[in-house]
Amino acid sequence: MKNELDQLVKEIEKLLKDKKAEDVVSIDVRERTPFAEYYIISTALNNRHIKALIEEVEERLDKLGIEHKNIEGTVESGWMLIDANGVVINVFSSAERERFSLDKLLLGK
Repeated sequence: MKNELDQLVKEIEKLLKDKKAEDVVSIDVRERTPFAEYYIISTALNNRHIKALIEEVEERLDKLGIEHKNIEGTVESGWMLIDANGVVINVFSSAERERFSLDKLLLGK
């Protein structure tokens, strides 16, 4: 299972980077929370980019047959996420990423 999740994380990271997401970071959170195994955090260039990135990730998950339970947030809020069976993919605007500081919180920096 771990190898499958590691492969999924690498694939989603690559997809986000290929689609011009910025500051893509993946964080192993298995020791910190029972809700997920990895968080992937990225920054979109604008609201349309947030929507496009989420749609691309959702399409890839569908092609891979990976269950994704929820899509949370809205384009207008500057933050959206997909809960993909243990991997939580976050796409933020730069302002919302700084405001949430999720990567700093999870990395303890």
